[in-house]
Amino acid sequence: MVALVLCATGCTAPALTEGAYRSDALRSATELLSAVRTGVLAAELAEDGKAFTPYLDVTATDAEDTARSVSDTFGTLQPPSPGLDGLRRRITALGDDAVGGLSDLRVAVRRGDRAGTQEAARALRDTARGLADVEESLR
Repeated sequence: MVALVLCATGCTAPALTEGAYRSDALRSATELLSAVRTGVLAAELAEDGKAFTPYLDVTATDAEDTARSVSDTFGTLQPPSPGLDGLRRRITALGDDAVGGLSDLRVAVRRGDRAGTQEAARALRDTARGLADVEESLR
């Protein structure tokens, strides 16, 4: 019966406790930060000409896919109380920034667009700072 209810509601359910939600938020922020830092590293390698385009393309694409998956998964979690709505909004916004920045990086790498790669790297560094702040606040 529980499985049927979860399927009918799109598998979206509230975290049972604030602690569980904060734990999910921390895990999501950490995973997003890892994907974003991977993108920054790929951008730096591209800027320095220290990696081949196919490698950079795969790396940026994988990081983008990871960030999208984490962001989508966290977005389905409902905070157990209104007091956590701000945390949800913050991580959701940073997840969107991560996916957007990594997407921009992927496109720039594929085009061989040096300026686009540099701009994506700047945006990703800003996102990484925000995610690191969230991560630190949850520890």
